[in-house]
Amino acid sequence: MSEPSVQGERKKRINRLQIVYLMVFLLFATIILRLAQLQIQQGGKYTSELMARSLKKDAILAMRGNIYDRSGHVIAQSRPAFLAVFREEDTMSEQDYIQLVEKLEKILTNVDRATLLKKMDVGYAFENGRFMRTARQMPKYIEKELKSDLSQKEIAELSEHRGELHGIEVVTKPIRQYDPRRIAVQAVGYVRPYHVAENLDIAHYRSEQEQYLPNQFVGLDGIELSYEEQLRGVNGYRLYEVAADQTVVKQLEKVSPVSGNDLTLTIDQRVQTAIRDSIQQFLPNLRATIPEASYAKGAYVVAMEIQTGKIVATVSYPEYDPNVWIEGPDQQMYEQIQYAVTNGTIKEAPYDARPLTGEAAAKENDKHPRSIVPSGSVIKPITILLGLQEGIIGPKDQWTDPGVYFYGRGTDRIKNDSGHVYGILTPEKAIQKSSNTYMARIGEELSAKFGKKSVSLLQTYYHAFGLGIQTGVDLPNESKGKEDYLVMNDHYGPLAAMVQASFGQQIRATAMQLAQYTATLANKGVRLQPQLVEKITGPDGKLVRGFTPRVLSTFPHPDAYWDILTRGMVMVTQPGGTAVNAFRGLPYSVAAKTGTSEQDIYVPVTTTDPKTGEKKTNWKMHARITNGVSISFAPADRPKLAVAVVVPEGGYGGRSAAVITRSVYDAYDKYIGLHK
Repeated sequence: MSEPSVQGERKKRINRLQIVYLMVFLLFATIILRLAQLQIQQGGKYTSELMARSLKKDAILAMRGNIYDRSGHVIAQSRPAFLAVFREEDTMSEQDYIQLVEKLEKILTNVDRATLLKKMDVGYAFENGRFMRTARQMPKYIEKELKSDLSQKEIAELSEHRGELHGIEVVTKPIRQYDPRRIAVQAVGYVRPYHVAENLDIAHYRSEQEQYLPNQFVGLDGIELSYEEQLRGVNGYRLYEVAADQTVVKQLEKVSPVSGNDLTLTIDQRVQTAIRDSIQQFLPNLRATIPEASYAKGAYVVAMEIQTGKIVATVSYPEYDPNVWIEGPDQQMYEQIQYAVTNGTIKEAPYDARPLTGEAAAKENDKHPRSIVPSGSVIKPITILLGLQEGIIGPKDQWTDPGVYFYGRGTDRIKNDSGHVYGILTPEKAIQKSSNTYMARIGEELSAKFGKKSVSLLQTYYHAFGLGIQTGVDLPNESKGKEDYLVMNDHYGPLAAMVQASFGQQIRATAMQLAQYTATLANKGVRLQPQLVEKITGPDGKLVRGFTPRVLSTFPHPDAYWDILTRGMVMVTQPGGTAVNAFRGLPYSVAAKTGTSEQDIYVPVTTTDPKTGEKKTNWKMHARITNGVSISFAPADRPKLAVAVVVPEGGYGGRSAAVITRSVYDAYDKYIGLHK
C-alpha cells in the first residue's frame, strides 16, 4: 500500500477515536450534570424525606398470669378488652378539651364530662356546671384510660367520629378481673397502672423500671405484689418504619409477648366464702344481743393446715369488690372501701366507720381498736409450758385459787374474771377455767428465779411460737405484732412485765401469728411457715415450681408437757370450759383456748394556748373495751386444722370468736373433710 493511502487510513481511525472520546465525554458530562442537579437542586428534598422517616416501637402487653384456688377455680384472670384511651396532643387548647369531652359524653355510656376530664388529667375540671383550672396529677405524655370494656356500639361510634376526636384511640389491652364473690380479696390483692406504683415509691418497681410500660397493670398488694415477677410475663413489641405523618412504611420486626405464669393458691374458695358469709350473718346478731359487742364490725380469721402450713382460708372482714381497681375508684368510692382494703389478718386494719366519711369518720375511727389487739388468755398455754419447763410448776401441780392474787409488795393485784374463785387448780384446769391468778403466780416466780433475764426468756418462748416476729407468710408488709411487755419492763421492771404478760395482756398478735402459734402447739413445737401458694405453672400448663412444707424452727419439750396443754385446751370445749357452747355436738374433739382482752382506748384532744396560739395534742381516755379472741385445733387427737379468730370489741371470746371458729370447722369438714 502506498504511503498516502496509509496516512489516509490512519487519519480516519484517529477521527473515529476522537468521535468515541467525544461521545464518552458527553456521556460522563451528562451524568455529572445530573448528579449535580440531584445533589444541589433536589438533595434537600430527598434529605428531608429520608429524615422524616423514623422507627417506632409499639409495645405488645403480656397477658398477666391467672390466680386459682386449690381446686382450679379462677379467682383472678386477665382477658383482652377494648379501651378508649387519650393521648394528649401538644397543640390542644382549653376549647379542644371542652369540645372533646362534650362529644365523648354522648358516645361513652355512663361516663359524664366531669369524670372524663378527671381521667384525661389535662389541668381542667368540670364542677358546679362550669369548667375550671385544676392541677395535673400525672405527666402529660402518659396515655390516659377513659373507659374499659367498650361495647361494640361504642367502638363503632368512636371509629365513625375519629376525625373529630383528637387524641382518642381504641386499643386492645389485657384487663384484670376478679371473682365477684370476693374470694380472699385482701390476700389476693389488686393491680394498678405502673405509674401509680412508681409514684408510691415501691422499692421493687424502682429497680425494675425497664420491665414496664406506664399504664401496664402491676401488683400493688397481696399475692399480686408478692408474686409480681411470676405473674407479669414479658412484654413484646412491633418495630415499624414510619413516615413523618406517622403512616407505617413497613414492619421491620415483631417480638411476641410471653404470658405470665399462673398461681394455684392453697385457699379453698368454698371454705373461704362459707366462713365470710357466716361472719356477715353473725356480726349484726352479736351487736344486737351482746352489749359489750355493740360496736363489733370486723372479724379476722386464719385457718391453717397443721401438717403442711397451707392456709385454707384467710378472712379479713369487712371485704370489698376488687374490680373497682379496673378503672380506679373515685373519691367517693375510695371513702367507702378504705376500711376494707387492708389485710387485717397480717397488719393493722382500721375500724369500719361507715357510713361516716371525712373528718367525722376519722374521729370515729380513733374511738375503736384496730385489727391487732391484745391477745388475752389465748397466750396462757405458753405460760403453762414456761412454768413446766423452767421448774416453777410440775405436771401434778395443785394450787388453791384465791380469786385475787397479790404480788410484789402486796399492793398490786390480779383477779380472775368477775372475781371467780376456781378452787384447786391443776395446769389443765387452769387452762380450762382461764385462771388469771394461776398465771400471775407463774409470772412472779419466774421473775424471782431469773430476775432481769426473765423477760428475755419469755421473749424466747413467744418467738418460738411465732409471736413478736413475722410468720414468713408470702404476703407483703406483714406486721410483727407488738411486744408491750418489753415496754412495761423498761418502765416498771421484770416483775410487772412478767405478771402482766402471764395472762395475755402484754402482747398483741395478728390472726396469722395466732394461727401459726396454734399449729406449733399442735405440732409439739415444730413451727411451719404459713403457705398461700400451692404451685406455679407456666402458660403451657407445665409445673414451674412446687411448694413443700418449710420448717422455720423447732422447740422441743417433753411430750408430757405438750399433752398437758392439749388436755387443758380440750377441757375448754367441755362442760365447765369457756367455749363449751360454741363447740357442742361436734363428732370430733377440739382443743381450744378463748381470750377476752381488755384494752383502753385513748383519743387525741387538741387544745390551743390562749397566749401563744400554739396547738397541742393530748391523749384522753375514751373507753375500756373487750376484744374476743380464739385459737384452736382439731381433731385434738389427730390435729389437722388450726384456726385463729380475732373480733375487735367482740366481748367474751367464747361468745364471739369461738362461734366464728365453729363455722370454720363446719365449712372445712363439709368441703374437705376434718375427721374422715
